Amino acid sequence: MSDEGDLVVRLDLDDEVESAVFRESSEDALEWTLNVAIGLIVAGSLLGLWFGILLFAADPQDVLENPLFADENTATVNGQLLSALDVENNTGGDPVEGVRIILLNMDDEPTSHSAFTDRDGRFSMENVPQDSFILKISEEGHRVVRTTFIPGDQAVLSLTLTPGDGEPIEDDLRKDTYLESAVLLASVVASLTIVSALFGFVGATEARRGKRYRRTQYLCGLALFSRGGIFIGPLLILVGMGMLSATKRHFEDVDGDQ
Repeated sequence: MSDEGDLVVRLDLDDEVESAVFRESSEDALEWTLNVAIGLIVAGSLLGLWFGILLFAADPQDVLENPLFADENTATVNGQLLSALDVENNTGGDPVEGVRIILLNMDDEPTSHSAFTDRDGRFSMENVPQDSFILKISEEGHRVVRTTFIPGDQAVLSLTLTPGDGEPIEDDLRKDTYLESAVLLASVVASLTIVSALFGFVGATEARRGKRYRRTQYLCGLALFSRGGIFIGPLLILVGMGMLSATKRHFEDVDGDQ
């Protein structure tokens, strides 16, 4: 009887040891899966954050003049003045240096904003109110140029100086107001991309805490809109979310439901 009792005790101990080893291996596998899932989510979110920053950095001047981040009442006027083309003599199209550019208000009165063209024919005027102005060029031996525009609507004003007399060359650019909308849209997309990436970092933190499974997955799902590397970032986050589903018992609310 004692031998049978010893045998039963040994079998029970072996079962307990095997069960403990299995639980330990299971916990190790769970921890490994969780770490890999968190790493994938963070990597995808980092790609999204990098992509959003690149969108902002693509054209710093446009971003700085964007109505989301700059003073809505002023803008910088940039332009270039070139000589008119002469097809017969095959001349023209060259930068014109030293010409004064003046801004007039809509009552045809001079303002305090003016500039001279450099050797590349370029000029710049800062802190110009975003109202309608008349850009005037009056150079001896050339026709007067009068261009009506709103500062900030065009990235660069391209102007032509034409030899001769006669009626002024009039142009109204106020109908071309697409640049500001395009810049605003690009900035909104960049902002949403960065915010989506930040949701991914929060989701990774929630996964590590192991409190709420559904909340963690929702946060990671929002991070899919970060579009890091077009599809690489979202794919990494999606794989991470799939691996998180295999670690449900790590989360307290899932244990409670079960």
